[in-house]
Amino acid sequence: MHVMKSTRRIFLAGAALGVGAALLPGSTVVEAAPAGSPTPSPTPASVPTPSPGALDLARSMRRFDATLSDAQIQAIAQGIEQGYAFGAALNPQGTFLQNGDAPVPQFAVRP
Repeated sequence: MHVMKSTRRIFLAGAALGVGAALLPGSTVVEAAPAGSPTPSPTPASVPTPSPGALDLARSMRRFDATLSDAQIQAIAQGIEQGYAFGAALNPQGTFLQNGDAPVPQFAVRP
């Protein structure tokens, strides 16, 4: 009997799904309300102000598409900043993975 263990791959797939849903245009944040209270209306997700590093990285995208407008650069920079915030939330201590921390791939040959 083979029991499926929880793996890093399953966790990362779930986390990526949550991030992808949060980054969709028009995504909303719904806060939990106590039982018996009226359902709260969704509020727009807060958008962090892009840091100078995120803005510089977004401006470098003009090397690939010179027709990017300032509004598009701002949107790219905000996405980069959201990625920074997500990374900080997943790894608050800022620890790095070592080479030996990677999962060991297991291969099987099926007849």
